[in-house]
Amino acid sequence: MNYYLLIPLFLILICFIPIKLEGRVSFNILELSGAFGIFFYGIKMTHQQVWIKHKKIMMKKDKSIESKEIDFNSSEVILLKKFIGQIKDKTRLKMLMVFYNLGTGDAFTSSMLAGYVNVSLLTFFTSIKNSKPTASCAVYDTVSFNEQIAQFAVKIILSISLFDIVYSFIYSVILTRREKKKKEKK
Repeated sequence: MNYYLLIPLFLILICFIPIKLEGRVSFNILELSGAFGIFFYGIKMTHQQVWIKHKKIMMKKDKSIESKEIDFNSSEVILLKKFIGQIKDKTRLKMLMVFYNLGTGDAFTSSMLAGYVNVSLLTFFTSIKNSKPTASCAVYDTVSFNEQIAQFAVKIILSISLFDIVYSFIYSVILTRREKKKKEKK
């Protein structure tokens, strides 16, 4: 038996076995700051803190702060939009959890606002469950009656194969170049 045939089999299995990715995002609306992290099978790949000031996004990663001004018509942002559009149908949503802490300083308005947010989230989860019926969705809410606070956090677990990621990226690059050529001709 030729054991060298196991190498292509192993590579094919790596390409088509789903990868488990976990993303965590938290954001404080009142302070315009937050953090996000990406985990690969529970191992931290990246974690960054983010602040929004005027038209700049400041990011802190490993004690270094860098500031970026984002141009939403740049080719990188267009590529990212195309890539997200391509990859969203290929991903399998395993779990979506939303955590929030709201408070306006007044008990009545805080509870009313939390009720509106709960209804909106449950409506959103219903639309997700219609398209992805195996997904688990949950809401964890905290209402702060005596203080002003607006914090949101999301934990999402996705599953996608390496082949789908590479294919979507290559196709997104092709679509971005086509769009760029059309703009240059005009």
